[in-house]
Amino acid sequence: MDVSTLCLVLQGCLSPDLTTRKHAEQELGKIQHTNGNLPNLLRVAVEESLDTTLRQVAAIQIKNIVKRGWDPSEGDSPIPAADKQALRDNLLEGLIRAPHIVQVQLGECMKNIVLVDFPEQWPSLLPQLAQNLHSQEQQRLYGALYALRLMTRKYEFRDAEERTPLETVVQTTFPTVLQVFQGLLQSGSHAEIVAELLKLICKAFWSATYMGIPDMLIQQDHFVGWMTCIHTLMDMPVPKEGQPQDPDARAAWSWWKAKKWVLHITYRLFNRYGDPKAGRSGADGDFIVLFSQQCSLKFLEAHMKLMASYSQGEWLSPRVLNLALQYLSHALTLSATWKHMKQHTNSLLTRCVLPLMCFNDEDDELWRDDPHEYIRKGYDIIEDMYSPKTSATNFVHELCTCRAKENLAPLLQLVTSTFDVFSAAQRQGTVSQEIARQTDGVLLAVGALSNVLKKKAPYKNQLEGLLLNNVMPCFDSPFGHLRAKACWVAGQYAEIEFRDGGGRGPVFGSLFQKVVNAFQDPDLPVRVDAVVALRSFIDAFDTEGLQQVKPLIPQLLDVFFQLMQEVENEDLIFTLETLVERFDEEMAPYAVGLTQHLAAAFWRMQASDEAEDDEDIGALAAFGCLRALSTVLESVSRLPQMFPQLEEILFPIMQAMCSEDGQDVFEEILEMISYFTYFSPEISARMWSLWPLLYKAFKEWAREYLDNILVPLNNFISKGTEVFLACKSPDYLAQASEMACKTLEDEKLGEEEVQPAPKLLEVILQNCRGRVDNYLPHYLQASPGYSHMWVWQKLPHVKEWRTKDLLISVIASALYYNNTLTISLLQQQNQLPAFLTTWGKMIFASKAGGSPQHFRQMYVKKVNLLGLISLLTLPEEATPPPVQAAWPQLMAGTMRLLTTLKEQQDENAHLNGGTGSDSASEVAESDPDDDADDAELSDDQDEEVDDAYMQQLAREARKLKGERHADEESSEDEWSDAEDTDTPIDSIDPFIVFADTIRQLQASAAPRFQALTHRMDAASQIALQSIMQYGDVTKAKAQS
Repeated sequence: MDVSTLCLVLQGCLSPDLTTRKHAEQELGKIQHTNGNLPNLLRVAVEESLDTTLRQVAAIQIKNIVKRGWDPSEGDSPIPAADKQALRDNLLEGLIRAPHIVQVQLGECMKNIVLVDFPEQWPSLLPQLAQNLHSQEQQRLYGALYALRLMTRKYEFRDAEERTPLETVVQTTFPTVLQVFQGLLQSGSHAEIVAELLKLICKAFWSATYMGIPDMLIQQDHFVGWMTCIHTLMDMPVPKEGQPQDPDARAAWSWWKAKKWVLHITYRLFNRYGDPKAGRSGADGDFIVLFSQQCSLKFLEAHMKLMASYSQGEWLSPRVLNLALQYLSHALTLSATWKHMKQHTNSLLTRCVLPLMCFNDEDDELWRDDPHEYIRKGYDIIEDMYSPKTSATNFVHELCTCRAKENLAPLLQLVTSTFDVFSAAQRQGTVSQEIARQTDGVLLAVGALSNVLKKKAPYKNQLEGLLLNNVMPCFDSPFGHLRAKACWVAGQYAEIEFRDGGGRGPVFGSLFQKVVNAFQDPDLPVRVDAVVALRSFIDAFDTEGLQQVKPLIPQLLDVFFQLMQEVENEDLIFTLETLVERFDEEMAPYAVGLTQHLAAAFWRMQASDEAEDDEDIGALAAFGCLRALSTVLESVSRLPQMFPQLEEILFPIMQAMCSEDGQDVFEEILEMISYFTYFSPEISARMWSLWPLLYKAFKEWAREYLDNILVPLNNFISKGTEVFLACKSPDYLAQASEMACKTLEDEKLGEEEVQPAPKLLEVILQNCRGRVDNYLPHYLQASPGYSHMWVWQKLPHVKEWRTKDLLISVIASALYYNNTLTISLLQQQNQLPAFLTTWGKMIFASKAGGSPQHFRQMYVKKVNLLGLISLLTLPEEATPPPVQAAWPQLMAGTMRLLTTLKEQQDENAHLNGGTGSDSASEVAESDPDDDADDAELSDDQDEEVDDAYMQQLAREARKLKGERHADEESSEDEWSDAEDTDTPIDSIDPFIVFADTIRQLQASAAPRFQALTHRMDAASQIALQSIMQYGDVTKAKAQS
């Protein structure tokens, strides 16, 4: 398609007629990967004679083609190689010449291509860019700096090895960029384009230095040059002429954006390199020395100057205030900078920090005009991250934590004086808006310092009086923001030790009643803060105190339901979750209503999330709904008859979220499915219909979730074994086997991600004993026509002891499943001797302290013991020579595992008060050497990621009944025997099985018994008799 025809088609995309628009889009779709299409689209995008909107449509089309087809996740790129090269050759020039709305789209193209092709497939980009940086034409310079920012951004979060090409970029461009930087600062121009150029320079520098300092920047002339420019820009007043009047527009003005980015850089540099005691090597270490000696104090003075200007009435953008206070908060933690700022602390507190913490005009306007937005901003993580109020609060906290000796008492005197003014005005009925707002600020300070004041004498003994005299009166204030803040502060201190004990006494009771009364407050933000605060009070009550809350449950639930219909807030859900946990036995009558309301709230929040293009507004609250639903399901877990009714309500959520749409909440959905497949009287056909969705998700996008998927799969297989084996459409057995084997052969997965595969195979073998013979070869060997990696092939490629144990345990489970068939398969592959040798070495391997290196958990010992004992019972005609030769070693290994298992059981009995319980204690299961073994697996997490919104979603997965292989961060065990689990081998005692087997061999297979025991010394013979006697006693107890 020629350019003129292409323009007509693109014009059709702008038509108000839907039919014309769709036809044009279809035509573009047909030609998107044809030869010459991308270069023609670029010609349209940069042609100055064409309408800007048409050029924008062309640029968007390029962006979409590049995004979808330049480097597809599967298969080859559909874009012709010649088109790719043409775009690489001309994209920078197009970016330079394009107007801003087109430039933004072309910038997205360049970003995506740079990520894939630079520098290997795009070596010409850097020389082209470097040449344009010398241009005196501002538009060309802007385009070059824009491209440089995109190039450096590729390496912003990369580790040292991946940042190697960045050194070349910096060496090639930064000397020129520094000259440009210096020239712009010396020009004295207040033109907005100058601010835009300065901003781009700062952003490129930010990306290039985020994870490490390039070698060039530790050279004295470059270091001084760059740091001088940064200091100059930071110190330079923002031009007054041209500033927009509207505060939001002013904050977004280019000069304030440039100021924000330079403060971004100074805080990052100071945070990483401002402490001379931080031991680092290489360029980073050299930079620390230079920065701490030449920059820390100068930059500190510039930040103090900024705050001084603010205290004198100068306007600073919220983000600039936020970053300046972040810098000062860090400065007070280091002795060198603290010495230079401590004399200014009181002035900083009284004239900047505390005023910033107060309720202000913007808050008031939002409270009155849009209370929902006020609530959202108050609980939004991103808003908190960027808020001056938050950074001021953090400053107060750091000051009273790191420098408490000199500053805590003076600060509390300021707080007390403000409370005194408020109390006097309240008695006289003359509380002004100014007094109320100041009181709001000191209430925020008191709440923020709760973890400090709760611990420090004498303040911890004065908290009850503070709550009674200063917080309680605020509940009755005519100012709604004071009532809300009183609820919040009360929640911060609900768990202190009152005079009558924790959760007791008249002051605690009065505060609780005030919070409950606030549920009926006319102002929505007060009601929300009251409900959130209630969680702390419910946690603070002891069992006896909770009795007074029981009559309030219907009222509390009504309030929850009303608020959930009005507000999307995960903290409300967390309070509801706490209420359900503390009153689980009382929740059954309300379970259906709770589930209905939470399900409805979830759908609303999903709709809200989908409606927002730029923020996951409803994501946190939707996650909170699912978490609360799991808590409700847990509360009725002793009432299986309720699950079918709850399934009716929740099945649509489970069904819809077992797709890519549910990726953000997939773990929570799997948890919900696990409850229904475990606790329901039987697994319904409707629940079985979720299996194909889980299988589809695994194949397409959820392979790394197999550990979570394993929980419901385990329940399906163990509880619905007949359906699992009988159904052929879908073939559940084939799909489960494929999931396990595909995971084993996937070389991209780490060892932890591989571990669910052998667990799943083990579940199948144990639950389907004697019924999946045809699949055993697929699990244990690479049979003809079946290419998947089997467990023995995987073993040499793994290093982690857990993974090795799991793989070997599959073969042990196979021996227990069918010893003859398993030995035959290993023999056919000529792997039997190697397997027996490896198994024996793992059984006897010890760590430095003498504890076992492998098979540490009781359950894993049991699995391997059943496999070993099954070997002992092999028919003579099915016993190959390698097994016969290994009889003494196999007997010794069996004795070793039985002995260590008995020791663990005895230790558990001691820990359980001598009850002799077979359930394992987590204390007994853990090993003192485990931390040392796994320390090398820990990631270095000292790097903070800017705008790391999703980090706030990090949460610990809840363990479920039915999840046999629990994997909690707090435990070294991937299968905690302390779980109340159901497995087919639960009722089998290995000591009884061993004793019966040995006696049978003694009676009917004397040569076999002789081969097993002839190498035993006297101590081993005594140990054998002891274990057999223990087996006999255990058997007698079981039969009595």
